[in-house]
Amino acid sequence: MKLREIQRRVASEMHMNVNMIRYRKAKKMVKDKLAGNFVDGFAMLWDYANELILKNPGSTIKMTVNRITPESPHFNRFYVCFEVLKRGWKKGCKPILGLDGCFLKGPLMSEMLFAIRRDGNNQMYLVS
Repeated sequence: MKLREIQRRVASEMHMNVNMIRYRKAKKMVKDKLAGNFVDGFAMLWDYANELILKNPGSTIKMTVNRITPESPHFNRFYVCFEVLKRGWKKGCKPILGLDGCFLKGPLMSEMLFAIRRDGNNQMYLVS
């Protein structure tokens, strides 16, 4: 949201007049807090991967990071394929496979891709 839009909304909804420096500082604080939440969430990915391996033996879990500096790895990709899905795929899947994806917004703009399959009842399933 642009600073002028924030100023307009605060003036109309809260009946307050605040200078632009305060809006700029408030917007920066919100952005920094959001970026920190993303960093904390990605830091827990190692724990998630280890827990998935413990609770789902036989599953494939791969995580890739780019190490720019030793203390700050940058997340690249996270791949999960559960053992149950592997067995189900081999048992009764039509040979139709599609690819679907979406673009992620926010401070970590990227793309998330999914493999999709259809079963005998023409139902769509996500292939992890």
